[in-house]
Amino acid sequence: MTEYNLEYLQSLIENKVEESLNLEYKSSGALGKQNNKTTEISKDVSSLANSDGGIIIYGIAEDNNNHLPKEIDPIDRKQFSNEWLEQIIQSKIRPRLNDFKIYPIDIELNKVVYVVKVGKSNTAHQADDKRYYKRFNFQSTAMYDYEVRDILNRTKNPEISLDFKFKNQHKEIIIYAINSGSVYAKYVNVKFRIPKKICEEQYYNSYNNEFFQINTDNTIRDVLDVQILGMGNISEKYGPSRYEPILPRQRFKLTEIKLTNYPFDYENILEWEIFCDNSQPIAGKIRFAELLNK
Repeated sequence: MTEYNLEYLQSLIENKVEESLNLEYKSSGALGKQNNKTTEISKDVSSLANSDGGIIIYGIAEDNNNHLPKEIDPIDRKQFSNEWLEQIIQSKIRPRLNDFKIYPIDIELNKVVYVVKVGKSNTAHQADDKRYYKRFNFQSTAMYDYEVRDILNRTKNPEISLDFKFKNQHKEIIIYAINSGSVYAKYVNVKFRIPKKICEEQYYNSYNNEFFQINTDNTIRDVLDVQILGMGNISEKYGPSRYEPILPRQRFKLTEIKLTNYPFDYENILEWEIFCDNSQPIAGKIRFAELLNK
C-alpha cells in the first residue's frame, strides 16, 4: 500500500509523474468556499468514482498546465480543514460516496496537502450541478446517457481487470484475470498483442509485422485418469476443455509469456482486449517498463 507523505509528494515532482486516468493535481487555489469552487470539487471527485478510481492531490501546482507537477503549493489548514473538505465531498455528491479517504500531509505549521483517494464505484454519482462526469484526457468530462447506464450496470455484469506478475528474474510474465465485480464471470476471452522482438516463443499467431496475438480464456481441462509408468513416471488423461467461472474477488491465470531481448525498453507495449459475458469489450495497453512499478 502506498504511504502518502512528504517523500511521496517530492517523488512525484522529481520524477515528473504525469496526470492520468487515476491521478490529478490541484493547486491550493482549487479549494474555495464559493459555489463554483465546491461544485468543481464535486465534479473532480465524482468523476474518479465514476471511472476507475484514483487520487486527487490538493496542494501541488502544475507546470504551465502541461499535466506535470511543478511544486508543492500548500493549503492553509485553518481556512480549509480536513473536515471541511470531507463535508463538501459528502454533501455535494449524490448518492454519497462510501469509498474515499483523505490523507493530510503536513508541510509546515498550518500548511497541508490533501491526498484524496477515491475508489471505483458500482453506481453513478452526480456532481453538485446535477451532471455526471468521468475522467477523460486529464479532465472531468460530462458523460453521455449510455455511459451512465453502463455504470449502473456494473452490479449486473462482472468486471474483469488484469494483474501482471514477473518470475524467473523478469524473464517471464504471468497474466491473471481478476473479477472485481459482484457477479461471477462465466465466459472470459482476452486477446493480447505483444511485440514479436521481445517474445521468446515463436508459435503465436501473427497479428501484423510487429506483433503476435495471443488468445486466452478461462478454460481448464480436468484430469480424468492417472497411470503409473515405470521409473516413477505418471501419465495423466485429460477431459475436454470447459469454462471455469471466475467468482467475485477471485482471479484466474490466463497465460505465461517468456520474454527476451530487452522487453523493458520504452517502446515495448502490451495491448489487450477483454471480452466477458454481456459486458462491453474493454481495450487497454501498458508499457512493459511501467509494469515493473506495479
